[in-house]
Amino acid sequence: MRRDDQSELPLLHLALILSLAGSSVALLLRVCSAGPVEGQRISASGEIRTSRSRGTGHRAKLCGVYFNPQVRPGGPRFPWLRHYDKCRHAVNKELAELVGKTGINFICIQLLIADTLKDGAPVSHWGSKITDWADLAALDNLVAFLAHCRTLGVCVEIDLANNMWIPYAVDCAHHTANHRWWPKPSATPWVESIVWYTQVIQYVEGKASDPGTIALWDMFGNYQLGGAEPVLWNTPDCPEIARWTEAFVKRVWPAFRKAGSRPKGAPIVLPILSKSDYWRQKSAAERLSAVSNLKRWLVDDLKMPPDYWVMTSYVRSDPATDGFCYLKAIVDILGRQNAGRIVSTDFKGPGHDLSGAIVDTRGMTGAEMLQWHFAKVDEYGLGGWWIWSYRDTATSQTGIRDAQGRWKEDLVNVIRQRTGLLGRH
Repeated sequence: MRRDDQSELPLLHLALILSLAGSSVALLLRVCSAGPVEGQRISASGEIRTSRSRGTGHRAKLCGVYFNPQVRPGGPRFPWLRHYDKCRHAVNKELAELVGKTGINFICIQLLIADTLKDGAPVSHWGSKITDWADLAALDNLVAFLAHCRTLGVCVEIDLANNMWIPYAVDCAHHTANHRWWPKPSATPWVESIVWYTQVIQYVEGKASDPGTIALWDMFGNYQLGGAEPVLWNTPDCPEIARWTEAFVKRVWPAFRKAGSRPKGAPIVLPILSKSDYWRQKSAAERLSAVSNLKRWLVDDLKMPPDYWVMTSYVRSDPATDGFCYLKAIVDILGRQNAGRIVSTDFKGPGHDLSGAIVDTRGMTGAEMLQWHFAKVDEYGLGGWWIWSYRDTATSQTGIRDAQGRWKEDLVNVIRQRTGLLGRH
């Protein structure tokens, strides 16, 4: 069954849903879309040249945007990456315009597991051959898109969005597997997840004309939303979710980290800055438990640190309205010596509804929000950043370009100031 008939669906941000739902696990099926939804994001090899921020001595290697071309604006959701062969000209044109306008050298895209599967391939049939389960034409389209990125001097973060982080039986009422587009995990979801993550990485790197265009692969996905940050934080109201998530990470990460040759990003961490009644009762440590948990699992327990730590970032969260400096605490948890391997992503700022978060953006323009994020990249010496997002959609106005194709010049000018001396690899 093809997935081309999907109705238009909003791009849901996990942080927003948490602010509405309150509970750490009550994301709730009623706010989850019925089909695949794109969620929200180089080690020491030096392949990507650096940019120097004006007025500072800090260099950020990766400077980019979440790329969501609107090749069918106003119409049904179109999985452009899966069908890149059908919309190649339009997508290539948008990417060239983005690079030419902003000077970025980096984009983030998501590859949803639901958009890679061959029809009628249950996970119990997945085996040693990628042809057992994969729509190879979809993966070939990713390879072709990477080749075009290379011609523009753009490297790519690929977020591999997998919904099978916990067994279906643990929270079957809210699992994406209830929808026909998403695979249903077994009682040992790490088995099929290792197959998917590793075989996708190996196939794409094996066919890419220049695998170096891949800045990093990220182990991504959410069992309730698909394309969103994983539930890495403490879940005291449903402890089995946290227990199964830890087991999943510790089984999958070693295989994910080893697959292919390109750098690997740790699962994207989400600081929970909701001001709902539920989260108002929680300490700053609980709000940052996703960060501390992941660091403990990968570094302290497995002794397998990532090439990159990837985090979602909120404007004016350092300090937030509770007086706590969340960005500083994240850098301290991961280690100041690792700041150059932290990628600040999914900037919560222009166009985002932050009324449910413990941040005060009153009086700030969109340009000032971006400048705040960039100043923090400099302050902590972070290794890179990307902005959410490139284009507005019918349901979201977070882009640096509106749905009609007009650039938001105030935002673009701030980005250009950051990339004015940007090199090309």
